[in-house]
Amino acid sequence: MPRLIRLVIAAGLCGGLWLALPRLAVAEDADAYYKQGIAYKQEGKADQAIAAFEHAVAANPKHYMAWATLGNLYKTAKNDIPRAVSAYERAVEGLKKDKVVWENLGMAYYRNSQVDLGTVRRQKGDLAGAITDLEAAVRLKPDDAQYANNLGVAYRHAKRDDEAVKAFQKAIALAPDNASYHFDLAALYRRQTAKNPDLIPQAIAEYEKATTLDPNQAEVWFDLGFMYKQDHQNDKAIAAFNKYLALNKGKDASGQKRIEDEIGALGGTPTADTKPGKMPAKKPAPKK
Repeated sequence: MPRLIRLVIAAGLCGGLWLALPRLAVAEDADAYYKQGIAYKQEGKADQAIAAFEHAVAANPKHYMAWATLGNLYKTAKNDIPRAVSAYERAVEGLKKDKVVWENLGMAYYRNSQVDLGTVRRQKGDLAGAITDLEAAVRLKPDDAQYANNLGVAYRHAKRDDEAVKAFQKAIALAPDNASYHFDLAALYRRQTAKNPDLIPQAIAEYEKATTLDPNQAEVWFDLGFMYKQDHQNDKAIAAFNKYLALNKGKDASGQKRIEDEIGALGGTPTADTKPGKMPAKKPAPKK
């Protein structure tokens, strides 16, 4: 196939921005454009960087580092997840042992499924694809807590709860001081307590650990309050709900109203100062 036709086909696969960039010598196109793209990226010029990397993969469709960087830019600069998936898929063809690229591809599959509301056309553009590649990332780097936790999130959305528990527990074992990992495990336990009340103490323990590590997350106190209520620990539920109110400070009016009602139903009194919709009292005008 003539080289010009190959360039046109590769350019069509990119489908991206083709800004006015200086043409470079044919033999050096791919590497030169790649270096140019890196320079633009470091300068925060995302559009120019994308155009340069697209020129690079048009000149050499097997420039896998350019594909990987394109995937990152499509995702972070453009929030174009389907194009990020396409770029990462090309990248892993040559970077088969690059754990970071596999991780990025797995999360792109997962996000693509969310963005397109389950109508992703690609065979692997769904949770199954996300899980497959996140599992690959975990195998490549089994000591990375973030990979394990991301895999747990994918398992949870796929309703593979037992596997999700194991993945979250592994993440916690690797990074026990990460509050968000404890929160993810606690939330999974909480969702299972309706069918399995024996999990209530485990859910509470994980929520409590999360609040110990990071006491400033309103959502954690919100959930913990309901778990205490479910366990008939009403005083603790009231205290947790009031902590939520103090952190929420009227940001979520409906949530605040719900928690105030919960506190009242438990016989308590909301102690947070901020009430949703309530304006501060006006100071009296100074006397003339």
